[in-house]
Amino acid sequence: MEQMSARWPFFATTNPASLKGFTLIEILVTLFIVAIGLLGLAALVLEGMRNNQGAYLRTQATVLAYDMADRMRANKSNVTDYAGFSTDGASTKLPDCVTSDAGCPPTAQVTRDLVEWTREIQGVGSDMALLPGGEGEIERDAGTSVYTITITWEEVSRDGSEIDSDNSYSVQLAL
Repeated sequence: MEQMSARWPFFATTNPASLKGFTLIEILVTLFIVAIGLLGLAALVLEGMRNNQGAYLRTQATVLAYDMADRMRANKSNVTDYAGFSTDGASTKLPDCVTSDAGCPPTAQVTRDLVEWTREIQGVGSDMALLPGGEGEIERDAGTSVYTITITWEEVSRDGSEIDSDNSYSVQLAL
Protein backbone atom coordinates (compact mmCIF):
# COMPACT_ATOMS: atom_id res chain seq x y z
CA MET A 1 0.00 0.00 0.00
CA GLU A 2 2.83 2.36 0.77
CA GLN A 3 4.31 1.75 -2.64
CA MET A 4 1.01 2.82 -4.31
CA SER A 5 0.79 6.05 -2.39
CA ALA A 6 4.39 6.84 -3.16
CA ARG A 7 3.64 6.59 -6.89
CA TRP A 8 0.51 8.66 -6.77
CA PRO A 9 0.13 11.13 -8.41
CA PHE A 10 1.83 9.92 -11.54
CA PHE A 11 3.68 13.13 -12.36
CA ALA A 12 5.35 13.12 -8.95
CA THR A 13 7.46 10.15 -10.05
CA THR A 14 8.20 11.54 -13.52
CA ASN A 15 11.62 12.96 -14.17
CA PRO A 16 11.38 16.78 -13.91
CA ALA A 17 13.81 17.19 -16.80
CA SER A 18 11.30 15.54 -19.19
CA LEU A 19 8.57 18.10 -18.38
CA LYS A 20 9.25 21.06 -20.69
CA GLY A 21 5.82 22.77 -20.77
CA PHE A 22 4.19 24.34 -23.81
CA THR A 23 6.29 24.96 -26.85
CA LEU A 24 6.10 28.17 -28.83
CA ILE A 25 4.31 26.42 -31.70
CA GLU A 26 1.56 25.15 -29.39
CA ILE A 27 1.04 28.69 -28.06
CA LEU A 28 0.88 30.15 -31.58
CA VAL A 29 -1.65 27.53 -32.69
CA THR A 30 -3.78 28.29 -29.66
CA LEU A 31 -3.64 32.03 -30.36
CA PHE A 32 -4.58 31.41 -33.99
CA ILE A 33 -7.63 29.36 -32.98
CA VAL A 34 -8.71 32.00 -30.45
CA ALA A 35 -8.26 34.76 -33.08
CA ILE A 36 -10.47 32.89 -35.57
CA GLY A 37 -13.11 32.49 -32.88
CA LEU A 38 -13.02 36.19 -32.01
CA LEU A 39 -13.33 37.17 -35.68
CA GLY A 40 -16.38 34.95 -35.97
CA LEU A 41 -17.87 36.55 -32.88
CA ALA A 42 -17.24 40.05 -34.27
CA ALA A 43 -18.93 39.10 -37.55
CA LEU A 44 -21.90 37.77 -35.60
CA VAL A 45 -22.21 41.03 -33.64
CA LEU A 46 -22.05 43.13 -36.83
CA GLU A 47 -24.69 41.00 -38.54
CA GLY A 48 -26.91 41.36 -35.47
CA MET A 49 -26.52 45.14 -35.56
CA ARG A 50 -27.45 45.20 -39.27
CA ASN A 51 -30.54 43.11 -38.63
CA ASN A 52 -31.48 45.35 -35.71
CA GLN A 53 -31.24 48.43 -37.98
CA GLY A 54 -33.44 46.72 -40.56
CA ALA A 55 -36.04 45.91 -37.91
CA TYR A 56 -35.96 49.51 -36.70
CA LEU A 57 -36.60 50.83 -40.23
CA ARG A 58 -39.45 48.37 -40.77
CA THR A 59 -41.00 49.51 -37.47
CA GLN A 60 -40.78 53.14 -38.57
CA ALA A 61 -42.46 52.26 -41.88
CA THR A 62 -45.23 50.45 -40.01
CA VAL A 63 -45.84 53.43 -37.74
CA LEU A 64 -45.95 55.83 -40.71
CA ALA A 65 -48.33 53.64 -42.72
CA TYR A 66 -50.76 53.24 -39.84
CA ASP A 67 -50.47 56.96 -39.07
CA MET A 68 -51.82 57.74 -42.55
CA ALA A 69 -54.49 55.03 -42.23
CA ASP A 70 -55.70 56.67 -39.01
CA ARG A 71 -55.72 60.10 -40.65
CA MET A 72 -57.82 58.72 -43.49
CA ARG A 73 -60.28 57.08 -41.09
CA ALA A 74 -60.64 60.37 -39.21
CA ASN A 75 -61.55 62.21 -42.44
CA LYS A 76 -63.86 59.65 -44.09
CA SER A 77 -65.97 62.29 -45.80
CA ASN A 78 -63.00 63.24 -48.02
CA VAL A 79 -61.15 59.93 -48.12
CA THR A 80 -61.12 59.73 -51.94
CA ASP A 81 -58.93 62.87 -52.01
CA TYR A 82 -56.06 60.86 -50.46
CA ALA A 83 -55.93 58.45 -53.42
CA GLY A 84 -53.16 58.73 -55.97
CA PHE A 85 -50.78 60.58 -53.64
CA SER A 86 -47.01 60.10 -53.58
CA THR A 87 -44.50 61.83 -51.31
CA ASP A 88 -41.95 61.81 -54.14
CA GLY A 89 -41.68 65.50 -55.05
CA ALA A 90 -44.63 66.47 -52.84
CA SER A 91 -44.81 69.85 -51.16
CA THR A 92 -43.70 70.13 -47.54
CA LYS A 93 -45.29 73.54 -46.97
CA LEU A 94 -48.06 73.36 -44.39
CA PRO A 95 -51.38 75.01 -45.30
CA ASP A 96 -52.33 78.27 -43.59
CA CYS A 97 -55.17 76.64 -41.68
CA VAL A 98 -52.62 74.84 -39.48
CA THR A 99 -51.95 78.05 -37.54
CA SER A 100 -55.58 79.20 -37.60
CA ASP A 101 -57.56 79.10 -34.35
CA ALA A 102 -60.48 77.55 -36.22
CA GLY A 103 -58.35 74.70 -37.52
CA CYS A 104 -58.61 73.14 -40.96
CA PRO A 105 -61.92 72.36 -42.68
CA PRO A 106 -62.26 68.72 -43.86
CA THR A 107 -61.16 69.52 -47.43
CA ALA A 108 -58.02 71.34 -46.26
CA GLN A 109 -57.42 68.61 -43.67
CA VAL A 110 -56.53 66.26 -46.53
CA THR A 111 -53.76 68.64 -47.64
CA ARG A 112 -52.59 69.05 -44.05
CA ASP A 113 -52.49 65.27 -43.50
CA LEU A 114 -50.58 64.63 -46.72
CA VAL A 115 -48.05 67.41 -46.06
CA GLU A 116 -47.47 66.33 -42.45
CA TRP A 117 -47.06 62.71 -43.58
CA THR A 118 -44.58 63.77 -46.26
CA ARG A 119 -42.62 65.80 -43.72
CA GLU A 120 -42.46 62.82 -41.34
CA ILE A 121 -41.24 60.46 -44.04
CA GLN A 122 -38.67 62.90 -45.43
CA GLY A 123 -37.58 64.21 -42.03
CA VAL A 124 -38.39 67.84 -42.84
CA GLY A 125 -38.13 69.99 -39.73
CA SER A 126 -36.09 67.43 -37.77
CA ASP A 127 -32.47 66.40 -37.63
CA MET A 128 -33.02 63.14 -39.49
CA ALA A 129 -35.52 61.32 -41.65
CA LEU A 130 -37.37 58.45 -40.02
CA LEU A 131 -36.66 56.43 -43.16
CA PRO A 132 -33.58 57.12 -45.29
CA GLY A 133 -34.72 57.70 -48.87
CA GLY A 134 -38.29 57.11 -47.71
CA GLU A 135 -41.27 57.45 -50.03
CA GLY A 136 -44.95 56.91 -49.39
CA GLU A 137 -47.80 56.22 -51.79
CA ILE A 138 -51.55 55.93 -51.40
CA GLU A 139 -53.49 54.04 -54.04
CA ARG A 140 -57.19 53.24 -54.34
CA ASP A 141 -58.84 50.32 -56.06
CA ALA A 142 -61.98 51.96 -57.45
CA GLY A 143 -63.82 48.65 -57.76
CA THR A 144 -63.44 47.59 -54.16
CA SER A 145 -62.71 50.95 -52.47
CA VAL A 146 -59.65 49.36 -50.85
CA TYR A 147 -56.81 51.78 -50.16
CA THR A 148 -53.20 50.58 -50.18
CA ILE A 149 -50.62 52.62 -48.31
CA THR A 150 -47.06 51.68 -49.29
CA ILE A 151 -43.85 52.92 -47.68
CA THR A 152 -40.44 52.23 -49.28
CA TRP A 153 -36.97 53.16 -48.06
CA GLU A 154 -33.28 52.65 -48.77
CA GLU A 155 -31.23 50.49 -46.48
CA VAL A 156 -27.48 51.02 -46.65
CA SER A 157 -24.71 48.90 -45.16
CA ARG A 158 -21.80 50.32 -43.20
CA ASP A 159 -19.57 50.36 -46.29
CA GLY A 160 -22.11 52.49 -48.18
CA SER A 161 -23.52 49.84 -50.51
CA GLU A 162 -27.28 49.43 -50.76
CA ILE A 163 -28.69 46.33 -49.12
CA ASP A 164 -30.91 44.32 -51.41
CA SER A 165 -33.74 43.19 -49.20
CA ASP A 166 -37.44 43.79 -48.81
CA ASN A 167 -37.44 47.53 -48.16
CA SER A 168 -41.14 48.21 -48.39
CA TYR A 169 -44.20 47.92 -46.21
CA SER A 170 -47.84 48.03 -47.30
CA VAL A 171 -51.11 48.15 -45.46
CA GLN A 172 -54.57 47.88 -46.97
CA LEU A 173 -57.77 49.30 -45.59
CA ALA A 174 -61.33 49.45 -46.78
CA LEU A 175 -63.27 52.63 -46.07
